[in-house]
Amino acid sequence: MKIITRSRHITAYNGHFSMRKSTPDKLMYMKTIQANCFCYLSGFILLFFAITGCKDDTELFKDGSRLYIEKADSVQSLSGKNRVEIKFAVPGTDAVTAKIYWNNRANVMEVPIEQDSIKAIIEPLEEGEYTFEIITYDAKGNSSIPVKITGTVFGSQYAQTLQSRPVKDILYDNGTAIVYWGAADEESVLTEVNYTDASGAAQKVNVPSSADSTLLENIKPGTLYTTITHHTFFRPLSAIDTIAAAFKTDTVITGSLKDLAKAKGIFFGSLISYGGGASHGVINDGSPNHIYTELCKKEFNIGQATWGPGRWNKDTPSDFNDVNAVINWSRGQYDKVTAMLITGPDNYMPAWFTGGTFTPTEMDAMLKKLVNEIMDSNDNKSKVDVWNVANELFNNDGTYRDMKWDDMGWEDDASGLKGTDQVNLKHPVFIGKAFQYCREKTNALLELRDYGMENGDPSDRYYTKYKAFYQLIKHLKATNRPIDVVGIQGHMTIGASYPNGYDTFMKTVKKFKDAGVDVHITELDIVSAKVNSQPQPWTKALADQQRKDYYDVVTAALKSGVNLISLWGLRDNNDPNWMYGQAPLLYDENYHKKPAYYGVQRALFDAIANK
Repeated sequence: MKIITRSRHITAYNGHFSMRKSTPDKLMYMKTIQANCFCYLSGFILLFFAITGCKDDTELFKDGSRLYIEKADSVQSLSGKNRVEIKFAVPGTDAVTAKIYWNNRANVMEVPIEQDSIKAIIEPLEEGEYTFEIITYDAKGNSSIPVKITGTVFGSQYAQTLQSRPVKDILYDNGTAIVYWGAADEESVLTEVNYTDASGAAQKVNVPSSADSTLLENIKPGTLYTTITHHTFFRPLSAIDTIAAAFKTDTVITGSLKDLAKAKGIFFGSLISYGGGASHGVINDGSPNHIYTELCKKEFNIGQATWGPGRWNKDTPSDFNDVNAVINWSRGQYDKVTAMLITGPDNYMPAWFTGGTFTPTEMDAMLKKLVNEIMDSNDNKSKVDVWNVANELFNNDGTYRDMKWDDMGWEDDASGLKGTDQVNLKHPVFIGKAFQYCREKTNALLELRDYGMENGDPSDRYYTKYKAFYQLIKHLKATNRPIDVVGIQGHMTIGASYPNGYDTFMKTVKKFKDAGVDVHITELDIVSAKVNSQPQPWTKALADQQRKDYYDVVTAALKSGVNLISLWGLRDNNDPNWMYGQAPLLYDENYHKKPAYYGVQRALFDAIANK
């Protein structure tokens, strides 16, 4: 019997196998199948490990018919000013060069690959957003799959959005300016400050963002001001360059109060002390290096001399020595000189007068003698530009004080005011007489002075006094008495100037001026209130508020047409009998400028800029 064996055929079609049977014996058939399957399976396993091994080792691999090499990895884009930095890594060793494309491959940069980490600066570039493609190449020209990354390029438009670090304040003193900075942006690096020194040389100071203030030493002052320029450099997140904001110009006020007042066309000055003992003055100046006298010369263009009529003698010549000395000194230094006072309430007058008994006729003659005596002494009638003729005549409720001078008699009101505006039906005769006798001796301006009558607000505690004072102005004008000036004393308290701001104050000044008189502020100071009858400790908060108050009152005064402002002294505690320990003035006891000084300085400067 012939046994015919038929072979078994295995064909692979896209990874699938099919079998055709002949008629072998069963054992032979199974062995053939096992042998063939083992061969094909071994081949597929070898092929799988070859391919996956190629990928793991970053060697060449197939994708269809194209061969790719390892691509760029860990790609970063860092922004710069009209440039960008591209950083990437190449994990294998086959790539020898890389090309970076941008603008839809219109531009390209070729970068040699000499180490694992690559950095490439692309410049110059226009400001904007870019998409970059990175392709690596081996020595045979085989390339990687492209890797894309976006990048931002900074330029002038971005710089215009940056704001230099703000300046809170600049204070100047004796050749040095201190710049106080506002908060720094978290991306700011430093601020560059440029100024001109006293020799005319340009100076540059780099200020770190951590600094709160900067000293500009030996800065060249101007007559009124100089300027500095500054701009801040920023380093945005993930940037390689610092970007500078535009330069900003700031003003450094270097002018004295006198120079600023002259430029504004007004008079700014102070009570000028004679001096002696603990009090410093221009005649007996016990201050270190005569700083009291030097500051009075430097800062003021008007001086105010004071004479207490308590030195008025009945039968012997009166003592005018001190006031005459101050008038003469001031005449040699200033554009104008003011003097106070001639008449007032009993606390200003000598005991022989207030305790005596005189007829109205006798008192009239005494008043005229007093005026003539002080005017003729030292030729004061031609040396003084403004005389305070009468001071503090009213009680706070608008009635007249109980004064010895009232014994001269009373005259009917001629103000023309009616109703509640006519506070007083009669006025003391001596007031009009004092103005009349002064005019007979001098052509100087004649002033009526008081305190608390400048705020014409019905809610103010001095409102009736304000109305009474205005009524007296109208009465004197109606009776042809030569009143030229209203003197607002201006004694104020820190943080409690006027309850409703300065609008009413300005309206009051206008009302006085409309009545035909000029308005001066004659005794300006702003004191720290006592606590439990004791001066309170001086603090930065008080100093800052005092500075603001001085700025506000001087600004309001100048806006409303006040053309003369006189402080009630140069330094704190110079007069042991006036607001001792309450820090009322612009200089402290040791002649250091207080913040209040800079409040006045800024108010004068701003008034010049706005005129």
